[in-house]
Amino acid sequence: MNAASRSNDAAVIRISQFVTLIGFIILWEVSARLGLSNVTWTSSPFRIAAEFWESLTSGELPRHLGVTLSEAVAGLALGAVVGILLGMVLGVSRLVGAIIEPFIMALNCLPRVALGPLIVMYLGIGFASKFALAFSLVVVPMMINVFEGIRSTDPVLVNLLRTVGASRMQTFFKLLLPNCIPWIFSALRVSISFAMIGAIVGEFISARAGIGYMIDTAAGAFDVTAMLMPLIVLMLVTFTFDRLFVMLRNRMLHWRPADQR
Repeated sequence: MNAASRSNDAAVIRISQFVTLIGFIILWEVSARLGLSNVTWTSSPFRIAAEFWESLTSGELPRHLGVTLSEAVAGLALGAVVGILLGMVLGVSRLVGAIIEPFIMALNCLPRVALGPLIVMYLGIGFASKFALAFSLVVVPMMINVFEGIRSTDPVLVNLLRTVGASRMQTFFKLLLPNCIPWIFSALRVSISFAMIGAIVGEFISARAGIGYMIDTAAGAFDVTAMLMPLIVLMLVTFTFDRLFVMLRNRMLHWRPADQR
């Protein structure tokens, strides 16, 4: 497939996505205005937009969104760094990796969201507990992905580098680490959602600010519009992070074919 054909396909996909989104919004609004759906339970795009504008101009939304993003991004950043480092250590040392792998998988099977009340009890209702919950949801997937990325490296290439006299450090930086980059970005794309979930769950349990606090407060008043608005905003912010990770991945893997990035 040539470049022109790929460009045309991409344009068709983008237009189709836009039309689908606009069609869904119009259908939702029309059904609400014609009484086909109960706006008490489903709200409507117009109501959500009005709620968004009011919350934005009052400064309430930026304040709560800033709190949640600070918790989630901090948990994501530290969780990614620690997870990548641990995954590399486990992946490079075959013996250590084989010994620790069952414990890693057992830890991954632990429903860490269920630890939220315990974490809040230990660390309080402030920033630390939400950060810790976001960190716990990120570090294990990052570690597993890096570990698997190193293990997936073709052993023929590893042996080839050793044959030509490459040191362990050269093998790591020239082969193992580049092979891990797609795995790392795949884990980051998943982990940004996990980090947001950790922050929101912590805010549901106990908080004075944040998107989770906004949603919980609106739920207590049975205000569906005030619940959906911050959820949609958070979804759009998380999606923006995902697109940034994709762009960064494509830039770092520009030497690979587009369908293998």
